[in-house]
Amino acid sequence: MKWQMVDIDSFLQSREYVDTAVVPLLSVSFDEELKRSASKADFITIVSQELERQLKGRIMLLPPFVSLKNDDIDLDKLLKKWKDTIKQHFQHVIFLTCEERWRKEGDEFIWIPSIPIEHMDQDVKRKVVQEQIEQIMNILLQYWNRT
Repeated sequence: MKWQMVDIDSFLQSREYVDTAVVPLLSVSFDEELKRSASKADFITIVSQELERQLKGRIMLLPPFVSLKNDDIDLDKLLKKWKDTIKQHFQHVIFLTCEERWRKEGDEFIWIPSIPIEHMDQDVKRKVVQEQIEQIMNILLQYWNRT
């Protein structure tokens, strides 16, 4: 389920089955990293949406947590606040990202390498995304079994 009105009624009716919130983590940059930042955002958005499609009824895809690259604010503290708030409503909170900064943060962070898919044809793009989904689902299954 997605964080949109069309899914919220379904979520409210089946809340006990939707135990995992997935939050994409994005970083925005306007300097020489602009294109790379946009490419990562595209990729993580596509992967997140496909993950939600395949696990509909078990996960809720929340809006992304967006930060400015190289910002001085305490992202760890802000992200912890997000996590603590979301955790009041979901048993599990998973952050999905391509950002190196979050690569080794903990079990609730799933880092995947960013693959520039903007110039791929649709069949290759689907295959690349599906390969990432299979890896993420494996990580999620291990996570769910541990907790």
